[in-house]
Amino acid sequence: MLLSKKLKILVTNQKGGVGKSSLSANLAAYFAIEKDQQTVLVDFDRQATSSQWVVHAKPHPKLRAESVSQVIHGGNRLSLFTARSTIRDAASKADVLITDITWSPVIGPDILDVFDLVLIPTSLSELELLSTIGLLRDLRMGLTKAGAPKLVLCPNKVHPFQRKFNAMAAQRFPVPFLLAPPITQSKEFEVHYQKDFIIRAGEPEVQGKFRQFCQAIEQAASFVPNTLSANARPASAPATEAMRVLHERTQNAPANSPVVQPAVEQIPSIIRAKPASF
Repeated sequence: MLLSKKLKILVTNQKGGVGKSSLSANLAAYFAIEKDQQTVLVDFDRQATSSQWVVHAKPHPKLRAESVSQVIHGGNRLSLFTARSTIRDAASKADVLITDITWSPVIGPDILDVFDLVLIPTSLSELELLSTIGLLRDLRMGLTKAGAPKLVLCPNKVHPFQRKFNAMAAQRFPVPFLLAPPITQSKEFEVHYQKDFIIRAGEPEVQGKFRQFCQAIEQAASFVPNTLSANARPASAPATEAMRVLHERTQNAPANSPVVQPAVEQIPSIIRAKPASF
């Protein structure tokens, strides 16, 4: 899929240890290496983990990173204005912008206006999902207003033997979202840290599953919610069945309504299926 316009992606979570930085760095590498897109990673985290990965790994001419952790942590109007300006300036010089931010209440949901997609990596443990739901409540205003970015939940560090999203199926989420294919837990991410990227140097199985994840993110960028009428929905929008299901099972559904979740191993093939007709 060739991008028809610039793509701005925010990768965020309020907790550490969910794989946010490794996802950011390797997703940026995918767009640069496999899609031949001029890609910039803007890293607002104090640890600068994702930008250090890009800076020290085997280089690619269309991939670069900026560490700007000092910009956003002031929590005042000036720092947030500067952060927005930094993001827009970086985006103007690239085809794809990936922004890595550890979320904090001082940031506020208004910064979401800058982006097309918001990716939230999360594990599938009940405790982690409850934390993610709390974050979504904080972001609800910015994710539900007109022109809001699309939200993609990204199951990350999923155990290879985990078969179903039982914990996720039991929850009620406060905003509509799309579900990405799961990223399986693998030591490959540690092995290649600051050396290379999964999409270029990973073991074939890990590389293939991560590629499916990246392709789903591309699809999410052009997904059109089912709330639009058939006449208003572009014919080219790849609204997959998995995306449609997850978009509709949110705050408008009764609390006790049954939820059918696909098995983990089925999700990549569902995401890559031909557009659903509805």
